[in-house]
Amino acid sequence: MQQSQVNPPATTTAVSTAPTPEVSFFSVDYINSVSGSAGPRGVQAAVLFKIQETLTIIDIGPLTNSNTEQTFAIESQNGDNVNLSFTLRTAIRSLGTYDGVDVSSATVTFQDLDFTSQV
Repeated sequence: MQQSQVNPPATTTAVSTAPTPEVSFFSVDYINSVSGSAGPRGVQAAVLFKIQETLTIIDIGPLTNSNTEQTFAIESQNGDNVNLSFTLRTAIRSLGTYDGVDVSSATVTFQDLDFTSQV
């Protein structure tokens, strides 16, 4: 008896292995370097608290682009990422200058895993 290998027609994509069925990704561009204010009472922690007031963070990436940007994985809200982006941006900007770092111009950009489709 010969067995034949069966392959799926395509690789499955957009699958979450996190403890939630859906994951969304967004990046915060702080505009200014936050590496000097990364402690538990610094601006980076304050931004995390602002995000957590609205969302459940699953993973946090490192600071990149000269310590001015950071990417987050969150439990998906199945909502409008444009409005959520605006809400997060407003919350982060409300910190103004915090611990000597001005985040009043910070931006929030939602993205797919491939980083080619941004909202």
